Amino acid sequence: MNILKRELKQNFKAFLIWTAGLAFLVLCGMVKFSGMAQTEAGGMNEMLSQMPKPVLALFGMSEVNIETLGGFYAVLEFYAMIVIGCYAVSLGTSAVLRESMDKTYEFLFTKPCGRLRILTVKLLGGLLYLTLLCGLNAVFSWIAPGLYGIENTIGEEMLLYAVAVWLVGLVFFSLSAFVSTLVTRSERAVQLSYGALLLSYGLCVVFDMDDRFHWLRPVTLFRYFRAGELLEGRLHGGYLLVTVVCSAVLLIAAYIAFQNKDLNAA
Repeated sequence: MNILKRELKQNFKAFLIWTAGLAFLVLCGMVKFSGMAQTEAGGMNEMLSQMPKPVLALFGMSEVNIETLGGFYAVLEFYAMIVIGCYAVSLGTSAVLRESMDKTYEFLFTKPCGRLRILTVKLLGGLLYLTLLCGLNAVFSWIAPGLYGIENTIGEEMLLYAVAVWLVGLVFFSLSAFVSTLVTRSERAVQLSYGALLLSYGLCVVFDMDDRFHWLRPVTLFRYFRAGELLEGRLHGGYLLVTVVCSAVLLIAAYIAFQNKDLNAA
């Protein structure tokens, strides 16, 4: 319990910063929609229709009508998913490598408890913060329309988005934890983990550019849960299972690798 409190305390300041950034994205992002709702209907879509498809794909606007609350919210949540994915990577690498970065391995791992128990507690602390940030994302999403006098017609869909964002974040959290058990240099672990996230984003852009690339969906994490499906009230069961299984496999692999990791070389 003391280790968990220590872990939560160490990550609290960073959590507040990420929360502030996410709140700014969702709450202030809705200002744009409130202003757009007062303009002539169809004007924004007409402008976007003249833009190249790769540009729309780059900003997550290729498959939604941003003049509707659902479509605009889908774009906001695309950005929120990237933000939370970045935070998940930070949490995963920190859970495994913080002691290496802070030079406190000898202090912590000479405590009268096994290294796997310590890893479990540290991962639990990261998972708690990840879950809390995803929960706050849902709260911000729920209250944002009301702040600007917008009727919230997608309350249930917002809950599905909260689950989808958490599942994607869970995969990045598990992946970064696993990668961190394989390398000795913390900088390398961060580079590889964020590289995987950047690759996922790149595949997402390619996927959105043309229907010919839709066969890429199984390896396009940011498109496991597509806007059209979520706004129709559907959370893809197959990809839900894939994210859960992948996260479990990565965490199990992280435990195995960490058990054999030379902590003195970290």
